[in-house]
Amino acid sequence: MRKEDLTVPAIFAEAAVLILGIAYIGMQVYYGITYHIAPVQFICNILGIILVYTGLSVLSCYPEKINRLPKEICTGKIRTWSIRMVRLVKIIFVSGLMVPCVADVAGTELKDAFSLVVIFAILLTVVYYEIRIVFEAKNNGNGT
Repeated sequence: MRKEDLTVPAIFAEAAVLILGIAYIGMQVYYGITYHIAPVQFICNILGIILVYTGLSVLSCYPEKINRLPKEICTGKIRTWSIRMVRLVKIIFVSGLMVPCVADVAGTELKDAFSLVVIFAILLTVVYYEIRIVFEAKNNGNGT
């Protein structure tokens, strides 16, 4: 990631998401041991978050890959919005996994609609930033 892409709020957001991810992994292990869950199940949960987190982190290093834009076009606001979109999706995803995990450890069950709320929040974030990126690209005469 380029140095100018890392701002103080971005560093704090990345650190918070990383801490939430590590806490999620710890809670999955705790939940699996306490409630005698098959190891394959919580290992799959752990691998899932690791793969998605890693994929989104790599994507934030190469924001031009999000919209298949050339590096020359993916500058300025377009680059900033692409990186911000990926970071927000990462925050929503990890937080959306963390809330049911905390509820499981506490012994309560969340409604099925919670997953739909998380998916809707991710879709809303992506659509909002993609619209901004497309309009900015068209205003710059790049015509994506």
